[in-house]
Amino acid sequence: MKKAILFSLMAIFLLAAVAPAQEHAEGEAAAEEHAAESPLTVVFRWANFVILFGALGYLLRKPAREFFEGRSNEIASGLARASQAQQTAEQRLVDIEKRLGHLSVDIAALKAEAEKESVTERDKVIAEAKREVERVVEQSRQEIQRFARSAEREIKESLAELVVDKAGKALRTEMTEDDQKRVIVRFIEKL
Repeated sequence: MKKAILFSLMAIFLLAAVAPAQEHAEGEAAAEEHAAESPLTVVFRWANFVILFGALGYLLRKPAREFFEGRSNEIASGLARASQAQQTAEQRLVDIEKRLGHLSVDIAALKAEAEKESVTERDKVIAEAKREVERVVEQSRQEIQRFARSAEREIKESLAELVVDKAGKALRTEMTEDDQKRVIVRFIEKL
């Protein structure tokens, strides 16, 4: 608001100063036609011009100085902010370039780590599979042994029954009842 008033005053004073100069120019043309102007009129016009611009300069000196100092400070602070922003941007650019430079190294490290984890995981899976195979084999071996013992026992029992039957038949024909009892008792003792 203050600046608008200041510029309005300057415009008015300039118009006021220019108008006499224009009148003076028109007046000179008219004076040449009519008569030569007196030197005193020219001196008064120049004195009026000097006083007007002197007063205008005196009145506008402080506001103009404040305006130009303020504007100079705004420009300086703007340049400082721009310089700071440029430095920040350059620093960020350097950081980004460093990160991009390390990106290939990071990717290679991640690949190596993934391969290492994959090998470790594969070894774990293989070891677990081997343990499972061994467990299944051991269970199968135990089942086979149980089955073999069971089969062996059944074969022995069947054989014993056959032997007893055959022996019983043979004994019945040749043995007495007391002989049969003694043979059975001995057989049971041996078993």
